[in-house]
Amino acid sequence: MLKSVDALRLVIRGPLEDACGPQARMLTAEVHGTEVRGLAICPGRVVRFVMDERLQRLQIDDRLRLTKASRKPAA
Repeated sequence: MLKSVDALRLVIRGPLEDACGPQARMLTAEVHGTEVRGLAICPGRVVRFVMDERLQRLQIDDRLRLTKASRKPAA
């Protein structure tokens, strides 16, 4: 089981950058048994992540995504 914040950052950094790009930054991380759960900010979105420590598998779920406006301004 992971105990320190630095160890969490090292474990999450690689898979998070692979999934969201090099500008991804971890905001929060919590250990729940064998899982690490948290929030991260990536360019244009905020994501929730869950990483299984045993399988070293990272799941990402978008919580907020910025999009371009689809409407044209009136006059």
